[in-house]
Amino acid sequence: MKYLIKLILPPLFAFWAFAGFIKFTPFFHYVDTKSIGEDSIYGLIAYYKIFALGQIVIAELTQFLIVIPLWNKILARPRSAITIFSIMLLVCLIFAFGLAYIIWDPVTKIGHLLDIGLFMTGVQLFYWVLNFLLLYLLDWKAFKKTAPATETEK
Repeated sequence: MKYLIKLILPPLFAFWAFAGFIKFTPFFHYVDTKSIGEDSIYGLIAYYKIFALGQIVIAELTQFLIVIPLWNKILARPRSAITIFSIMLLVCLIFAFGLAYIIWDPVTKIGHLLDIGLFMTGVQLFYWVLNFLLLYLLDWKAFKKTAPATETEK
C-alpha cells in the first residue's frame, strides 16, 4: 500500500500544485491555443491544460520506472542523494536547454535562448523538488538518526 502511495501521490501532488499555481495567479488565466508553439508562458499553460492527462500518465510511468528505484537507493544509502540530485539537475538542464534550442528563433538574441532554457529548467526543478519532498515526508522515519547509546544504557 505504501508503495502505491509513493507511486501515485508525488506526481499528482506536483501537478496539482502546478495547477493551483496557474489557477490562483492572475497572470496565467489568459490561455490562447494559438500560442502553444510560441515560447511564451501562455504557450506552456495552454500546452499543460490541453495535454495534462497525458503528462500525468507519463509522470506516473517515470515515477514507476525511474524515481522509485532511485528513491530506494537513497533510502539504502542517504549519502547517494547528493550524487543523484546532481545528476538530476544536469539532466534537467540538458533537456531544458535542448528543448529551448529547438523552439528558439535564431533571429532573436542568445539571451532569449537562455531565458527559455532557465524557465524550462525552473519548471522541471519545481516538479522534482515537490516530488522528492513528498517522498521524503512519506519516508521521514527512515532518515531519523538514532542517538548512540550512552554508557548507562549499555
